[in-house]
Amino acid sequence: KLEMNCTKCFATEGHFCRSRWIGCKIQLNSTTSAPNVQVKKLMEEIDSLQKELSQCQIGNAAVPEDYVSTKHQLLAVQSQLEKTQDELDKKFSETTQYNNMKKMLAKKNEQLKDIRSRLRKYEPTDD
Repeated sequence: KLEMNCTKCFATEGHFCRSRWIGCKIQLNSTTSAPNVQVKKLMEEIDSLQKELSQCQIGNAAVPEDYVSTKHQLLAVQSQLEKTQDELDKKFSETTQYNNMKKMLAKKNEQLKDIRSRLRKYEPTDD
């Protein structure tokens, strides 16, 4: 998503620069009898637009590299987070409180099974 937004931004700027540059060329070609001052202004504007366009293209070339490096960093952080989570889960499952709670739950589940079986003996369900 980031890559698409950056590419779109640079493409829009590049398109704007190109359209202004083409407009200046058309205006320069249509004013063959124009005074030298207007021709100089148009030439200066064309030069500045060409510089802007080259800067946009340079910036646009750097975006994919930044995107790839950022994506690699994200994957590395996610992997590290998963490892840390696994380690914490393992440590937690090894604690005395956890093991005691697990034994208590198993005991209560057995008691519930026993009570349910006794209840079925004395009060059968109507199926």
